[in-house]
Amino acid sequence: MDSGQFWLLVLVLVLVLTAIGLPWLLGRRRSSRPWNATQAYLDTIDALVRGQKNSAVRVLERVAREEPENVGAFLRLGDLVRSMGHPEKAQKIHAGLAARNLDTPETRNRVKESLIEDEVALGNWSEVKRLAAELRQTEKKNLIALRALAQAHRAEKNWSAAFEALDEWERLAPGTARPRPHEIRMEAAQSRLESGEAPAARTLLEEVLALGGSESDAHILLGDVFAAEGEHEKATALWLDFARNHPDRAHVVFPRLERSYYEMGRFGELLEVYEDLIDRSAQSTAAALALADIHRRRGRPEEAVHLLESVLGSDPANARARRALIQCHVQSGHTEAAIEEVNALVEAMGEGSGEVTGESGPEESPSIDIVSARGAG
Repeated sequence: MDSGQFWLLVLVLVLVLTAIGLPWLLGRRRSSRPWNATQAYLDTIDALVRGQKNSAVRVLERVAREEPENVGAFLRLGDLVRSMGHPEKAQKIHAGLAARNLDTPETRNRVKESLIEDEVALGNWSEVKRLAAELRQTEKKNLIALRALAQAHRAEKNWSAAFEALDEWERLAPGTARPRPHEIRMEAAQSRLESGEAPAARTLLEEVLALGGSESDAHILLGDVFAAEGEHEKATALWLDFARNHPDRAHVVFPRLERSYYEMGRFGELLEVYEDLIDRSAQSTAAALALADIHRRRGRPEEAVHLLESVLGSDPANARARRALIQCHVQSGHTEAAIEEVNALVEAMGEGSGEVTGESGPEESPSIDIVSARGAG
């Protein structure tokens, strides 16, 4: 091939490639959408309405790239990422924003709010307290800061500080504080009691009752305080009162009653206690099970069997009664009866179980290519 033929071939190839490539390139240009901030935000809203959070993240990423000064885009991107279960990525985005020279106090506070919520999700309590204190210097009544402080102090069991933050939150927005003021005092009372501080626990329970907390629940714990102080008569009086008034929840206090009656050397009296509870209420299944267990432990499995069969006669699906009955048959040496009850228990469990459907797994971690807003501006 001479040089003239070679250059002719090159020219033909160029013309062919031009004919094929130019329309393709122009087509790509026509198909790519021009940047439109309004449309991008509409796309974000549409994706969120449809529950497509990953799609919303991708749109907000583009907003952040196209408009690096758009603080709102970075802010919402971080909030969205945190809501998807990735607070460490959200924290990087919001920390980058906080490092900027933001225009207004309102914007700075809004960024700090998001950063606080990131740190709460991460459990970085010292940082939560620092940021919340800073935010409250410029916005004393900020509920996000108060909520975060209450969470941090509660996690650290700094009860007096937790009460203060929670009570102020309740004053500013009545009915919204979580946990409720009486609930956190119940939690603190339990903690004090476990630490051996029974008098402090009693004081807190008095506050619970003054705040309108559940009297019955407070009385259960108050009984624990009495028992810890050796006042078992007072403790059992409170627990028995609870069992009589709440037969459906009486099982909560039965182990407590048994310990205290044992400490008083009057364990045998529990037979009469449980029989009385059974006579008082048709909802006395828990008392019947407790009484059957005492009979079994005292070497009277036949009496336990009679009680358990009575329970199963009215409630055949009661797995606790069925298991206790199996135990009694084994103790009595009635192997065949025990096997029959095992089969009945397995059958009942099979009928009660159901396949869980329609559950989705955890959301995929968004592949965010803007992990920090610091250098975007």
